[in-house]
Amino acid sequence: MAKYYFSTIEGKSPRYWTWVVLLGLVALGWLAASTIRFYTGFHITGLSNSVTWGGAKVIFVLFVGLSAGSLMISGLAVLFNQKEYKVLSRVAAFNAVLFMVGALAILISDWGRPDRLFLPFYNINPRSMLSLNAFIYSTYMTIGVLYLWAQFKESEKFAKILGIAAVIAALFVHSGTGFIFGIINGRDMFFSSMTPLAFVVAALSSGTALAMIMLHLTFKYTDREIDRRFFLNLSKIMLGLIIFVMYIVTIERLTHLYAPEFQHGETFIMFGGNFLNFVLWGQVFLIGLILPIIILLNPGTRQRIGWILAASAMHVVGVLGERILFIIPGQVLPQPILPGYEVTSGFGDGVVWPYIPQFVEWMQFVGIFSLIGLVYIVGIKVLPLLPVEGVYVKEAHAEEPAEEEAAESVGPAEPAAEGA
Repeated sequence: MAKYYFSTIEGKSPRYWTWVVLLGLVALGWLAASTIRFYTGFHITGLSNSVTWGGAKVIFVLFVGLSAGSLMISGLAVLFNQKEYKVLSRVAAFNAVLFMVGALAILISDWGRPDRLFLPFYNINPRSMLSLNAFIYSTYMTIGVLYLWAQFKESEKFAKILGIAAVIAALFVHSGTGFIFGIINGRDMFFSSMTPLAFVVAALSSGTALAMIMLHLTFKYTDREIDRRFFLNLSKIMLGLIIFVMYIVTIERLTHLYAPEFQHGETFIMFGGNFLNFVLWGQVFLIGLILPIIILLNPGTRQRIGWILAASAMHVVGVLGERILFIIPGQVLPQPILPGYEVTSGFGDGVVWPYIPQFVEWMQFVGIFSLIGLVYIVGIKVLPLLPVEGVYVKEAHAEEPAEEEAAESVGPAEPAAEGA
């Protein structure tokens, strides 16, 4: 049976080192901004006593979802015996570990007391999801690293065992993240039994989208060929997942709109004439769900790699908007201390608190994305993550003549193992 041969990139071109320097400098902005807010205090951010979970938590949840989705996509080759998807199994597993590290980095840099990092490990509270998630996240990262190591060693036995464990761990890790918010019954906009399921499905869809984007860009800029059938098949999987995400988001919104205790908050999000209205209708539904579905269903666009990648990017943007709606409204809206009565006080009770990230937070946001990019391009230089050629490998007994259109490849005409 044919197999993939993995290698590092050469990484000696001026273009490569330019990207390393630029991403490194911007990534230092995250470290600088985190240091400034730690020593100066939270008053230089857009956070307040009401909005204590801001943009950093949004990115944290987004990264955890991208990590879990990437790891589940990597496990496709093992769980469903899809040999053709081994072209992305290593890089997807690497991205899973990388995004989880990024998620924890942005989370810890957003704490007022980062020195309490190990507190959940020796002061365990079984009824606290924040306490339990410390063990879930560390177990998940351990499995992810071991799974990647088994692939480097080309140990089919351990890769299969750890691949299945990785998929299960990914389901647990993002379900656990969803439970952090879903079990907060003191805030109506958070409390929901559907949140863990919504997090997992959106992680799968956005993870698939991210895998296609990074796969295409990496092969393109490292001068390697990749068969377009990878994108055509993955786009079909992504389409089904996007439709499922749209169904869950719609049901969640309509359920909140129907229940009397949720109506005020849901009306504020849907028709309140504020920024969250744009996030819901523009970023989530239009950009993240409707347009990608149209692109992936339209016969004129669903076979074109450029359109598939555009749909993937739009869906990741939409999932980011979904994460915003999960975290911000539950804090911006006032707590119903006495239902049926209007409560006001000098402490801001009954007031809708605005949240606008300030410059120091934007430095953190941009910097953490740059740090992810930096570690990724260094990773493909020092670790054999990429196949020399992205040929569509099938089992020997299942080989069939490829159609002329399906056999077309994306990238340069001649494969090369060196790249940027």
